[in-house]
Amino acid sequence: MRIVTTPMCKGILDIIGADEYIVARDPDAKNPDLAIVLSETRTRSKALRLKLNTFPQIRESMRIVFETLKRLSYDLEYGSFSEIKFRVCSPWWDDPRPLQERNKKIKIKVYSNFLKDIIEHMGYSIVEDNPDYIVYPDYMKIEEEGEKVEVPSHYNLPLDPVKRALLRYKILENRICMKH
Repeated sequence: MRIVTTPMCKGILDIIGADEYIVARDPDAKNPDLAIVLSETRTRSKALRLKLNTFPQIRESMRIVFETLKRLSYDLEYGSFSEIKFRVCSPWWDDPRPLQERNKKIKIKVYSNFLKDIIEHMGYSIVEDNPDYIVYPDYMKIEEEGEKVEVPSHYNLPLDPVKRALLRYKILENRICMKH
């Protein structure tokens, strides 16, 4: 079986114990039996489309990829998904409920879907008017008045999805949580 993944999804395959795959920016060029790509990636190939913005999305993507590859009789390092002992040193990974509860009073106006996913997971209230903060990706210019928080997009962060999420959560914590 020929599995091709994009650089942004490679980390998921590494975590679940896959070791025979090809990394390519354009999976279609490698004629895969299965492509593993970010949800917004266009491909003609049969593909698993992953969302990797939040820790729950990363965990769910790990499960989906693991179960799909097992079903396709792909040889993995682990016999079952529960054998994978992977943890992230972040309070947002295990039980974020106390943090989410604390954040629900903070009003955020957010630009971009990938940031909306993170803001929702962190428990902030998403609003259109009178926000406490405006959160936007680094590729946008925001002219609105207010406290702004710029967050790096996919291309200005590590390729590894866990490191990417850790940095984004840390930026939002430092710029928003620590001020309230």
